[in-house]
Amino acid sequence: MLDASTYYGSTIALLTILVFASWTDFQQHRIPNILSLGGILLGTALHTWILGISGFATGLAGAAVGIGILLPFYLRGGMGAGDVKLMGAVGAFLGPHNAMLATGLSLGAGGLLAFIILALRGGLKPLAVRYFNTLKWLLVSGKLSHQSPEPGEVAATKFPYAAAIGIGTVVALWWLNILQDMTRFIFSMIR
Repeated sequence: MLDASTYYGSTIALLTILVFASWTDFQQHRIPNILSLGGILLGTALHTWILGISGFATGLAGAAVGIGILLPFYLRGGMGAGDVKLMGAVGAFLGPHNAMLATGLSLGAGGLLAFIILALRGGLKPLAVRYFNTLKWLLVSGKLSHQSPEPGEVAATKFPYAAAIGIGTVVALWWLNILQDMTRFIFSMIR
């Protein structure tokens, strides 16, 4: 039987990994393997400790889901390998079904953060022009074409995606009532 302190301790470990990953991504534009690969190992080990061999499979399946969903973005140059591995760590902690939720929410958070960065740095107009030209070309020729951002354009710059993964994961934990339950448990221990 799983006790609450172990369950919430694993959540705190995941949140700690995400905070440090976001911090190093902001500072150095990279996520150290000790956080991402270590997170995959720790999440899988915790699942194994709690559930035995089925927990091992759950941890690995969760990591595979997180990595698998973000891998195409990495292969197309849209994000770094550290981001993909970090999502694998999240998946190892959450398991495959919850990893899908966290990954989807992280992609949404990434899109929102990208929009905010574009708006703050004046990159929305060039983006709109590019998409308008793509639509115009599609309507005229019937063919879809992609126009990449010009070098130096705001849309061509990278941003630290670990923050989006952190936000998406926290929203997933909230959605799954894990954060609310953990908060109640911590306050019950304090009283």
